[in-house]
Amino acid sequence: MNPVVMTILMTMSIAFFIDTMTGRMWLLKAAEGETRLGPLGARLRNLLVIGFGQQRLLYEKTAGWMHFWIFFGFLVVFTRTCTLVGRGYDQDFHLPLLGGALGLAYALIKDVFEVAVLAAVLFAVWRRLFVRPDRLHLSTEAVVVLLWIGSLMVTDLIGDAALFALYPDHPEIGWAFVGTALSGLFDTAAATTLAWYNWMYWVHVLLLMAFLNYLPFGKHFHVITALFNVYTMKLDPPVVVDRMEFAGKESFGVGKIEDHKWSRLMDMYSCTECGRCTVHCPTATTGKALSPRELITAQRDHLYAHAAQIGVIGKLKHAGRDEDAAKAAAAIEREPLSGGVIGDDVLWACTTCGYCQTVCPVSIEHIDHVIDMRRHLMMMEARMPTEFATAIKGLETNSNPWNVGAAGREDWVGDLAVPRLRDKGSAEYLLFVGCAGSFDERNKDVLRSLCRLLLAADVDFAVLGTDEGCCGDPARRSGNEYLFQMQAQQNVDTFKKYGVKKVVTACPHCFSVIGNEYAQFDLAGVEVVHHSQLLAELIGTGKLKVTAGTTTTATYHDSCYLGRHNNVYDAPRNVVDALGLKRVEMPRHGREGFCCGAGGARMWMEESDGTRINHSRVDEAAETGAAEVCTACPFCLTMIGDGIKETDREASMKALDLAEMVERNLV
Repeated sequence: MNPVVMTILMTMSIAFFIDTMTGRMWLLKAAEGETRLGPLGARLRNLLVIGFGQQRLLYEKTAGWMHFWIFFGFLVVFTRTCTLVGRGYDQDFHLPLLGGALGLAYALIKDVFEVAVLAAVLFAVWRRLFVRPDRLHLSTEAVVVLLWIGSLMVTDLIGDAALFALYPDHPEIGWAFVGTALSGLFDTAAATTLAWYNWMYWVHVLLLMAFLNYLPFGKHFHVITALFNVYTMKLDPPVVVDRMEFAGKESFGVGKIEDHKWSRLMDMYSCTECGRCTVHCPTATTGKALSPRELITAQRDHLYAHAAQIGVIGKLKHAGRDEDAAKAAAAIEREPLSGGVIGDDVLWACTTCGYCQTVCPVSIEHIDHVIDMRRHLMMMEARMPTEFATAIKGLETNSNPWNVGAAGREDWVGDLAVPRLRDKGSAEYLLFVGCAGSFDERNKDVLRSLCRLLLAADVDFAVLGTDEGCCGDPARRSGNEYLFQMQAQQNVDTFKKYGVKKVVTACPHCFSVIGNEYAQFDLAGVEVVHHSQLLAELIGTGKLKVTAGTTTTATYHDSCYLGRHNNVYDAPRNVVDALGLKRVEMPRHGREGFCCGAGGARMWMEESDGTRINHSRVDEAAETGAAEVCTACPFCLTMIGDGIKETDREASMKALDLAEMVERNLV
């Protein structure tokens, strides 16, 4: 017990920590504001499941449980440290809830967790130094922090041992079983044992105070920020981005680091550099410029490099001096963020598949970073891949990226008796055809098959025909937010005009945009279903009768926008199974499904770096021995079909949409 020394240490430690955190807070103040505090129930659920429950870490069992024990062990020992700090003032101090029987139970639990933490730390050090998983950087900081955490455990256990040797009748003897076992190492010379106890006590306290102040200066800042980042995470599917407001703004998208919303800076603070986002990223694993981890860490390094100047911007904004803040921002000599710190090739490589976001243990929102910077390139600098210019022109003039005349939007119907909503007036289902179904020759076949199935099942449906426009997905994913909003609003107005209540579509991109993002344009009360869901229902209720006579081996390819972004995994597989096909899964399927390469507006861009993503996926499908690759997305159908041709597998494999397969087996 030494109140003077403890007060000095606490004052210095807390003052330094507050000063550091205040500087970090000014950086957040420099960013754009937003509200992310409710709804409380959903956010608390995420905090419990993803934050404290370590859900995404436990996807990888070995490393996940290692981190689980370190995380909870650290929390348990932090409670012990608070007790030790109190004993710097009162040798009998204990936290109010940890007296009596509860205190003895805590002594037992503490030792269990400290042993578990030490085992986990040793395993983590061995893994980093000798196993060296590809996703991990060989980081001195990581090893130092692990040893630091281990030292906190060791000092507490040895301190307990010395204490029990000094006081053989201490009530925690036996309960704190490790300290009890180690107490025999100390001799009966009270002075030596007391010195050991004092050293362990003060080393433990100093280690924790130093650790607290070290955290904000490296990747382990996430120890402080991660739970808050999880609590404030986006509640929509990963691909959903916020609607941009244009009124009163002169600059659009993110061109400078402070153009980001504060939640993006929290992403940078919280990145653990674990690499989980990168190991399955279709761009990173096929040799492209984009690595989701480096996307975040490069921005973080840029932020810290100009922290003093950006902090000034934060102070000026906080004081309401926006004009002075703008002048201060303009005066900073720095590399542009979009197209500079983060190169064009990095930004345009992203397929928005969402794998990075759904496995990130601290809920970083990589797609939003990409889209916001694409918005700056598109709307402020009119900069995009050359080949994408035709698609944008088509979207602007004909409301489709194939740049086919808008008057031909219903030519795919041919002589089919497909009702138009303008003639019928109303229908139970609006079949939203989408641009691929309207203009891509291969996908016209899919829509015709789907229509024949709906007619056979006596489904009350109709199409918009020439009243339909692009759903807006290519415009939004490419960053042309203004164009997207025009297209979305036009479709929303059309839906309201016809009183649409249910929409069915064979395109997961249309499905996702209409179902998740049209709510930003006051579209409410409209149910959106994917054709795989409707087909599964029609087969299940007997409205579509299919034969299960074929024994063809088939594998189902998960569309990112259907599966990962909207959690539709079972319905397509139920359809495949109903057809009697021998279904085999690719190694990467379901939540870990691998992208076809066409999302994020990549459908209309060239892929010249590394291995083509669709080739990689087709190789994986071929390894299953499947003769048919089932798809439920027009982009996936095109990419898988092209991959089969380009890898000379047409004789042994073919790509089919679910609607085509059901029609083939229709009784």
